[in-house]
Amino acid sequence: MKNLYRGPGLRRVREAVGTGAVAAAASLAAVGGLSAWTTAGYAGSPAQIEVREARVLLPVIPGRDTNAYFRIVNTGGTSDRLRSVASPVVGRGVELTAHRMNAMNGAYRERTETVDVPAYGEVEMSPYGAAVTLPADEMWRPGDRITFTLDFVRSGRVTVDAVVRPVTLGSAS
Repeated sequence: MKNLYRGPGLRRVREAVGTGAVAAAASLAAVGGLSAWTTAGYAGSPAQIEVREARVLLPVIPGRDTNAYFRIVNTGGTSDRLRSVASPVVGRGVELTAHRMNAMNGAYRERTETVDVPAYGEVEMSPYGAAVTLPADEMWRPGDRITFTLDFVRSGRVTVDAVVRPVTLGSAS
């Protein structure tokens, strides 16, 4: 005997089966993608920060503000963010800054809250990008070492000595 009833109940079952099949396929695709990501070694790879170069420019006019530049390398699979810099030698007035241009093509430095360090990438601080602005000591001489502590969101604190260098064509970049 043929089933003549094809009311809303059968249609709902078909829709539910179709929806379930789509959800199952999406779940399998997600699990497959995550498995590939994990197998490639990317899952669970934390940020690993190294400061490979650190220098402080000796200001041309003694006692004026100057800049410190760091080459920050992240060999980990997660990005990180530099949120502050401090120095027991300098004390107050150390701040993260960024190079900006105004409408008249005048350059200036502006305080910034953080500096992003990409996963498997680096940040090369320079006069044309991120820097650390600080008050200089009139007693600093080329070759002196200034201790800084860089505080990162994920990696925590990294302490490094920056070498005081005179401003020359090669030291600003």
